Amino acid sequence: MAKKYRVAIVGCGGISHAHGNAWRNVSEIEIVGACDEKFESLSRFATEYNVENTYNDLRQMLEKQNPDILVVATWPSSHLKNVLEAVRCGVKGILVEKPIAVNTSQLEQMVQVTERANIILMEAFMYRHHPLTLAVKEKVDEGAIGDVRYARSSFSTGLTDRTNWRLRGDLGGGAVMDLGCYCINIIRYVMGQEPQSVCATGKYEPINNVWETLIGTLDFGDGITGQFDCSFGWTWRECYEVAGTKGTLFVQSAWGNNEGESHFTVNGETFSVTGVNPYAAEILNLCEAVENGTPLRLPITDALGNMRVIDALHESAHTGQRIRLPD
Repeated sequence: MAKKYRVAIVGCGGISHAHGNAWRNVSEIEIVGACDEKFESLSRFATEYNVENTYNDLRQMLEKQNPDILVVATWPSSHLKNVLEAVRCGVKGILVEKPIAVNTSQLEQMVQVTERANIILMEAFMYRHHPLTLAVKEKVDEGAIGDVRYARSSFSTGLTDRTNWRLRGDLGGGAVMDLGCYCINIIRYVMGQEPQSVCATGKYEPINNVWETLIGTLDFGDGITGQFDCSFGWTWRECYEVAGTKGTLFVQSAWGNNEGESHFTVNGETFSVTGVNPYAAEILNLCEAVENGTPLRLPITDALGNMRVIDALHESAHTGQRIRLPD
């Protein structure tokens, strides 16, 4: 019989259903509890995924259900307190939806307390677990396009609902927090290094305290550059391109790949990849890391690198200055 991992979730809004849909087909996962302050969201999740134990209080759920893994799918502004509660109650692993924190300072606090308690912490960038992303990285690393010199990425949606957390600064929203985080992550991943400095501009909404649009440049030094754009209010766009000394690699469908066939092109040649549910892959990666020390596809150092870039981009956009990142 397969090992059963006891998984609980806090936050039963939209993204929780992506997790729930994946878990129902994973025999190793037992959903032992769900928590949300909103009764309707909690009831909908519990009914859909047959969860018997529901709570409005996170501490109560953790103490009564004693899960191995807590999945944090609340607003970013709540992530730190959720992680601290999970540490207090002794879980073994914590998967936190992106963005993992509202700034680097919060993430550093999370890292400090989880490492002290020997708890594994991972940011939920599901696309990094998909075979398409892994195949792209393999092609880049084997030199299929030569030495990488440039990468660009785009992610935009038509969201205009200002009550949504994504357009509320007080809840940790903003274009780069919800969308641009992917663009930054893929650029850093294919480059295999951290940028030395960044600069950014965009459209700021002072009433809700969010950047609705952010366009940024990441300078890696030695003429190696990354650029991205992300926005709410633009038409749906998602793609990335990597250019090297010997060719280019292009991915049209960047972040939402699931089961079935996915595709990317290298120098005009199309490659096909058989997909998996990335939400299932990421939870199993964390569970296996907890159980037997399997390396995380996204170590917490990766999350720190992404968050530092996001902070620097926000500072640049506000000040109009190029911001150098710490060595």
